[in-house]
Amino acid sequence: MMLSVVIAIYNEEKNVKELTLRLIKTLNSLKIPFEIIYIVEGEDQSINILKQLQKKEKRLRLFYSKKPSGLGRAFKTGFCNIRRDSTHILTLDADLNHQPEEIPYFFKLMKKQNADMVIGSRFVSGGSIDIFPWHKRIVSRFTNVLVEIVTGIKAKDKTSNYRLYTRQALNCVVNKMKFPGFETVVEMLLITAKNKFRIAETPIQFKWRVHGESKLNMFKTAIGYFKLFLRISSYK
Repeated sequence: MMLSVVIAIYNEEKNVKELTLRLIKTLNSLKIPFEIIYIVEGEDQSINILKQLQKKEKRLRLFYSKKPSGLGRAFKTGFCNIRRDSTHILTLDADLNHQPEEIPYFFKLMKKQNADMVIGSRFVSGGSIDIFPWHKRIVSRFTNVLVEIVTGIKAKDKTSNYRLYTRQALNCVVNKMKFPGFETVVEMLLITAKNKFRIAETPIQFKWRVHGESKLNMFKTAIGYFKLFLRISSYK
């Protein structure tokens, strides 16, 4: 087993050190080989903080650009640079919405259900959302309902970016990804479901960021979803 963690960062200098240290501690406890790939964009101190951490932790790999390319493009950069011997790929947010200490539950459920993708879900039994702004809570719920109506996907948390993939499923996703922005999270789920990979959900405790600001532009993302919905039939 070999795990590649792929994280896209855009101006998260106040979160990236804590995230990295917590990730390393959790992954070391799993006693499996791993690498952490950061796709760093923006002009704050995130890249410099990571370079300092990299001096002591050689399993950190960094790809940097000042100009933001969009979540989908950033992920594709990371996915195309994972180690050849990686068997599993994990994605999560860089703002500490997602708790690294929950990673062992993903592996446990993947093994139990023989799943190809495990989603960290806010909406299954045992999942929770801590201090989530009411308007974002409404938007999140509405988006999940709308995506189910349009795509037929039954997963309860379709917009969660906290996911564990098998290499086989991830390879399929990478080859068919088209969208550059936040809508790619739903796109990757759609590709996985359309290609008959087994999907499971594990509860997570979602916590609202303490530092920094959300990068989600609701208008651009809504347009992205609309374009994605128009192309659903093209995913096979």
